[in-house]
Amino acid sequence: MKVTFLIPPVLDGTYDVDRTSGCNYNSYFLPLLPMLYCATLLRDKIERVAILDFPANKKTKEDLRDFIEKDDSSVYVFYTVFLCQKTDLAVRQMVREARSGAYFIFSGPQPTFAPEGFLDKKDTFVVRGEPEFIMQELVLALEKKTGLDKVLGISYYDGQKAVNNPAAPFIADLDQVPIPDRTLLDHRLYYNPKLRTVPHTAAMASRGCFGRCTFCVPTSLDYARELEYKKSCGRKVPPRMHSAQRVIEECRQIAALGFKSISFLDDEFLWDDKRTVEICQGIKDLHLEWSCLCRPDKINDTNALAMKEAGCAYMDLGTESFDDEVLKAIRKDMTAADTDRAVDTLRRAGIQVELNVLFGATPVETEATIKKTLRHLRKLNVDYVLFSIANPFPGTEFYDTAKKEGWMYYGDYVPADPAKSSIISYPHLSKEKLEHYVTYAYVSYYLSPRYLFRQLMRVKDLKDFMQKASTAFKFFRKTFAKK
Repeated sequence: MKVTFLIPPVLDGTYDVDRTSGCNYNSYFLPLLPMLYCATLLRDKIERVAILDFPANKKTKEDLRDFIEKDDSSVYVFYTVFLCQKTDLAVRQMVREARSGAYFIFSGPQPTFAPEGFLDKKDTFVVRGEPEFIMQELVLALEKKTGLDKVLGISYYDGQKAVNNPAAPFIADLDQVPIPDRTLLDHRLYYNPKLRTVPHTAAMASRGCFGRCTFCVPTSLDYARELEYKKSCGRKVPPRMHSAQRVIEECRQIAALGFKSISFLDDEFLWDDKRTVEICQGIKDLHLEWSCLCRPDKINDTNALAMKEAGCAYMDLGTESFDDEVLKAIRKDMTAADTDRAVDTLRRAGIQVELNVLFGATPVETEATIKKTLRHLRKLNVDYVLFSIANPFPGTEFYDTAKKEGWMYYGDYVPADPAKSSIISYPHLSKEKLEHYVTYAYVSYYLSPRYLFRQLMRVKDLKDFMQKASTAFKFFRKTFAKK
């Protein structure tokens, strides 16, 4: 059996989707780990496995058509988030028209949330939740042409209706998931403009988060995991971590392959200081540059210094707001002062900071609280800020409340770019005002002379400058494009 994992070019007139985060559009590309995990598990069990990333390769719709006409894969696998469902379904139709007999598998948060939206014929299957071991079992069942009713965690069309097999248990021991085979992808295509060294790859040291935020859309892999677990168990799936030794071993393999930098994509990298310090001590001799994301209230001198010594160059902090009433309303379980302390601690350690700021996640948000946050950001003057509008994604508590209270501008969720478009509108804080403030935030922060001068002083060489400039151009082009 021949299996191709497909990341198609955009076919719906929008932009390249960030399938890793699942909730926004790309300004640069990272390897899609959920596909890489699945492909690694299948690699030695079938005739051929391939991953084709058309957007990262700058391939077009015509390139895709040419590929389909020449390809002879038995199975095509898509990893679908809310923003790319139309594109992925259109590609399935292109394959159907070109050749018959192929199977299609959809995984990711959107198929997990609404599998019936994909199941129109007997050639299509949905893998719900964590895909790795379910995907492997499904592909082998398709090869044998038997046993589909025994594969937990899949949905399929039996000719009359959609069939949803019982949920598969979530992966309790993450170390059971093999270290992904990064040779399956050409990593020359991937980089992180906030890290200065290449070749670059991505990794995950854990899944899930201990937070209770009402709006939260975790990374798409964790989101699919949570959606499936909520359906089957009615509550949030417990977070799970790789052992420190497993993280160290994966980093050693990454270094041995010649990689120089890593983006850790965990929703929360910091769990306890003992584990963090053990990981950092185990990788500091590898001379890798890396980044991660965590909550500000988890930062302290111990873990910050350990991470800096181990090569951590910058950290994303989930800040959301500098108004404590807003933070309380979204159940952030921290205060604005926690972010101030974290920024100060990281600066003293020599780690750059990106703050993630969210507008409109609660009706407690007002124009005054947004302005307060923007004033505070100017004082902090951190290295990067990611501004977004809190679009309520299906499956979140924010979605349920927004729909019930009539805050949805279109009556329900529609795909939108949270960096510029709002699908919520409060009586006192309209869709138009939210969009105005997010655009103003980006312009006033990133085009200030002080910020531009600081970034120019950090450019390492011409290649580094070109990557940063290209990323900035792509981002502002889509941000200021017609909504």
